Amino acid sequence: HDNCQALYLIATNGTPELQNPERLSAVFRDFLNRCLEMDVDRRGSAKELLQHPFLKLAKPLSSLTPLIIAAKEAIKNSSR
Repeated sequence: HDNCQALYLIATNGTPELQNPERLSAVFRDFLNRCLEMDVDRRGSAKELLQHPFLKLAKPLSSLTPLIIAAKEAIKNSSR
């Protein structure tokens, strides 16, 4: 339901404005703009977006493992 509501709100009100967009890199803002383009003909396809410079800067998925473990530990320790 939450996803449907979000899609409905975006479809009717347009893409919400980013808070503090100046904190985001130009390449990330461009990637978001390409993903969130309302005009289907102008929106990037999955194939095009996978070639975007922002994703080329991404670290390998394996770099997430220590972050996930640390988050799980933090949650476990905070619930004690």
